[in-house]
Amino acid sequence: MMKDIAKVHTSALPHTLSSRMGEGFVASLYRVVSRIGYVKYAKREGKLVGVVSGIGRWILTLVVDPEWQRRGIGRELIDQLSGRRFVYTDECSVKFYEKMGFGQIIRVGKTIFLCRK
Repeated sequence: MMKDIAKVHTSALPHTLSSRMGEGFVASLYRVVSRIGYVKYAKREGKLVGVVSGIGRWILTLVVDPEWQRRGIGRELIDQLSGRRFVYTDECSVKFYEKMGFGQIIRVGKTIFLCRK
């Protein structure tokens, strides 16, 4: 399963350091997170198409296969998480999180911290 998650992650976020380190590295990160936090996923047509992971109330990653973006997968993944949640992101994802009920807390440089109650 972690191998499939790593493929989705690297295809959705090729510019990140973790993706540039390779699918094996990304899979190992998700294995660690699954032991101390959570890794939830969405499937369509028998294929893994999206993943959300985190520790405690913090969302660490939310990735959707580029071929499946803008089809409600991200919303479905966020909806699996109940209660107060925190996330940090850059400008390109803020509108998505705001649609999901998150509000901005603070901006530090290019990083924006958001919270959903």
